Amino acid sequence: MSIYATLWEIKLPKAHRFDTEWATVYAQAVPAHIGHPSHYPEGDLYADFLPPVVDCDPETGTGPHHRAVLILVEERGEKVGQRYTSPLLVMTGEEYSRATFQELLEAIERAMPWDRDVVGLSVGPAGERRVIRAAEWQARRETARARRPGVRPE
Repeated sequence: MSIYATLWEIKLPKAHRFDTEWATVYAQAVPAHIGHPSHYPEGDLYADFLPPVVDCDPETGTGPHHRAVLILVEERGEKVGQRYTSPLLVMTGEEYSRATFQELLEAIERAMPWDRDVVGLSVGPAGERRVIRAAEWQARRETARARRPGVRPE
């Protein structure tokens, strides 16, 4: 039996911000009672890979927030036992509940395994796509600046 419950899933570009292939990103919550002494009297089996146990009602197992929320990419969602081997983010339930959607999305985008050198996408007249990398972009800027009359190259 899993200790996780899926909260949501979204699609984000797979390889870089302008990619047309999508990766499924999803959130897995660990309920407040997982590892709590009232439910695990022999000790917290998950302490080595989850944030600390949170207070919860011993009878219902509910707490003010989840113990943890993990953000994962579908292709990297492997588990060993109950431990995910390579989550994008591991947050406390409190951190997750306080984060705005924008803050959460920005944190996920920073954690995505994207090619950070890609700065743009060029779409030709026939629909052909070509990524633009930072070095190429910089070279284009310098060439354009050098061609302008009265402007010295940097």
